[in-house]
Amino acid sequence: MVKAKIQWLKKYTKLEYLQLILKERQLHLGDPKDWLDKNDSKLIRLYSGASGEFEMRATCLAEAADRFHFWAIFGECEKGVCLWFDKASLLGDIRKDQSLIAENVQYLSSDGLRKLERRFVPFAKREQYQDEREFRVLRVKPTQHVAADKFEFSAFSLRRIYLNPWLSRIAAEREKTKISNLLGSEFRHVKVLQNRTLRQNSWIEAAKDALSTSF
Repeated sequence: MVKAKIQWLKKYTKLEYLQLILKERQLHLGDPKDWLDKNDSKLIRLYSGASGEFEMRATCLAEAADRFHFWAIFGECEKGVCLWFDKASLLGDIRKDQSLIAENVQYLSSDGLRKLERRFVPFAKREQYQDEREFRVLRVKPTQHVAADKFEFSAFSLRRIYLNPWLSRIAAEREKTKISNLLGSEFRHVKVLQNRTLRQNSWIEAAKDALSTSF
């Protein structure tokens, strides 16, 4: 029997937040008013205003392969860490919370947005951003059971933790040890690794081979 391939949802955040995320098993839901992309921010607030009095909270995850700018912007370079979740498992966590909705983002032109079904409007983004392959989680109504700005995930949903590629090997090993000590028994299945985007030895070796040929 062939084992099903995991679909990943990746959350780029700051390393300093990791201890609390693991302790609480919760991800932060930010205020869209604070987002740098004001087109995206305004769209969420328009939907919120048309849907009720509750001001929505959101978090954005990526299905795309690693990009330099994901680390540079979302992880703030050497401050960053990336949590890899099993998509199917995390979707199960989200469905347990009736205050949440979640969908893959659709990347559209203005004309495409005008034709979009109302419920998908908060999951629309300008087509220039399609390389992100974003998956968005929104809290769309108040809840009395958990903090409005967080949502819970099961320990099993988290599978990998990647340190940012700016850390030296020594610093990375030191952080790996710290994180391993934080994981405890419920996260014992989680792999702690370092992203190597900035140090691709095979790429450098290929360049050396190219330069070694005579002109």
